[in-house]
Amino acid sequence: MKILSIDLELNQDPSSEPKIIEIGACIGDIVTGEVVESYSAFVDPKQKLVDQIIKLTSITQEQVDAGSTIEEAYLGMESLARKYDCLSMPIVWGMGDGHALRQELPPHITWAFGKRELDVKAVFQAYQMALSGKVQAGLAKAMTRLGLAFKGKKHRAIDDAINTFIIYHALLKKFEKS
Repeated sequence: MKILSIDLELNQDPSSEPKIIEIGACIGDIVTGEVVESYSAFVDPKQKLVDQIIKLTSITQEQVDAGSTIEEAYLGMESLARKYDCLSMPIVWGMGDGHALRQELPPHITWAFGKRELDVKAVFQAYQMALSGKVQAGLAKAMTRLGLAFKGKKHRAIDDAINTFIIYHALLKKFEKS
């Protein structure tokens, strides 16, 4: 059984709506915990990147200017999910990435996934509540609390998508033991 993990990076210019600048995704095998394949695409938001976003993500103006359209980036991710016959409900860290992506897609593009996304952060928080542990945590801190090491660079969509899947698989293994 395979699942799609999605993460987005956004340019959050206060003078306009946030725009997607990177889509990261991976296909994870729920049984083995293996990341089977990953996908990353820069997206040209047709706007100047905010300095804070450049510092946070290390994504440059040149990278997004040379990036794909949102349609091309989405279709690449969708093709990957179809290749592995993923569950129709992708996983995300914190709610909103699926919604943000749907909002930016042109009207002629049909969303290929279900109406819901599974928020791994909420699952982690529920697990922490059951242990009477600390509930609030970002992705890297949650990994540390689960005894996992963050892989890659924080605030990069591909790395965050992979680490979200790693946490999800670790939580599934903990639930199996209960």
